[in-house]
Amino acid sequence: MNYSSSRPLNRRPKKTLSRSNTRITLLEYCERKYYLNYYTFALKESNPDLRSETLLLKWLKNIEMWVGEKSHFLLSDYLHALKKWEITEEKIEELKNNMKMEMRADFDYSKERDYEDRDDFFWKFWLSEHFYWEDADSLLEPAIEKVCGNLDRFIASPWNEKVQDYFNSAKFVYVEHPRTPDFESMKVDIAKIWIRDVSVLAGPDFWATFSDTDFLILDWKSGKEEVLDNSISDQLKVYALKMLLKKWLTSLNWIKIEAYEVYLDSMNSYGWILKQEDIDWIIEKIKHDVEEQKQLLVDQNPYKNQPVDLMMFRKTASDKKCEHCTFRDVCQKLD
Repeated sequence: MNYSSSRPLNRRPKKTLSRSNTRITLLEYCERKYYLNYYTFALKESNPDLRSETLLLKWLKNIEMWVGEKSHFLLSDYLHALKKWEITEEKIEELKNNMKMEMRADFDYSKERDYEDRDDFFWKFWLSEHFYWEDADSLLEPAIEKVCGNLDRFIASPWNEKVQDYFNSAKFVYVEHPRTPDFESMKVDIAKIWIRDVSVLAGPDFWATFSDTDFLILDWKSGKEEVLDNSISDQLKVYALKMLLKKWLTSLNWIKIEAYEVYLDSMNSYGWILKQEDIDWIIEKIKHDVEEQKQLLVDQNPYKNQPVDLMMFRKTASDKKCEHCTFRDVCQKLD
């Protein structure tokens, strides 16, 4: 998932080049947006005013993104309570009420914030609808209902019972803390597949270890449902590779890794037991992605991780993408 919260994070230092599914998706979506999101520091000398505004825009999210983030937060809160056997009807209502108050507080702060103040980063959250002077008041309560509804749908689905069973039967169960992501624990040890000076980050929402050779991965999705014909998502493949590399393996052999993406809006799930061809494919994909990113670095040096000139990062040709881009204010100034 994407990490952006009003709470402090265990920040990953800006050092070498990194590769994540979010980062690669953004690069393929629009190279200029990729630059503005990940290389804001490069504007410090050449255009400090633009850098100041870009830093602010990096924290913008639209209502849809906000709903996705809060859905992950609420589901994580529920699962952690479930893991501790603390779940009752009263506890569920408490979790939902806390989320409602949290979202209303976030919304009010975003609405009242002075966006001319480029130094106010105390609460790193604001909605793009407010920054761009769009009327968002009518969107708040439906957004809250969607977040709470996602939890209700999960609780009413077979996945709720399955997860309870995993808590009972698995040797170890991990539930992510999306409010305070630990970037260090997300690192994939890709030195074992001969990729140097690059960090790869991957952290599943949920995983269960049943034995030394039997694993389950779940990833919650709140966006548009994507049906992959006879395939499994890159994200799930990276999670599986990460587990294998922890064992100094790149071959499944006797290892069973089952992985699914679960869409909270419909509770449909997509995935399967990983095959060796999935692992082989994602290793090559990671290597390809790293090479693509290096093309946009000075001397193609991932260790220094200095971007080439901003104008070398191509802007998308899609007007539709630009129309709702959080960076559209600064991007227009570059044209």
